[in-house]
Amino acid sequence: MSSGHGLNGGVSRCYPFFAEFKECLKTESLITQPDGEKKWKNNCWQVREDYFECLHAKREWAMVKRVNEEELRQRAAAANGQ
Repeated sequence: MSSGHGLNGGVSRCYPFFAEFKECLKTESLITQPDGEKKWKNNCWQVREDYFECLHAKREWAMVKRVNEEELRQRAAAANGQ
């Protein structure tokens, strides 16, 4: 939670990521390049990705899925080889 309070009291698991993201946004600004392209001054998107990964764990679950698929593949290969 962005409030910082966890379910059991104390700091929530993602609050440190949120606090870092919030601090980054304080200094963030959009800069227009000479060619007209707009870029962010800081790389807050990387900090944002860390915060969202903490909240949703999409990369973690994708990795778990790949590991499980590889285990199944290895088991099938071992069963076919015997």
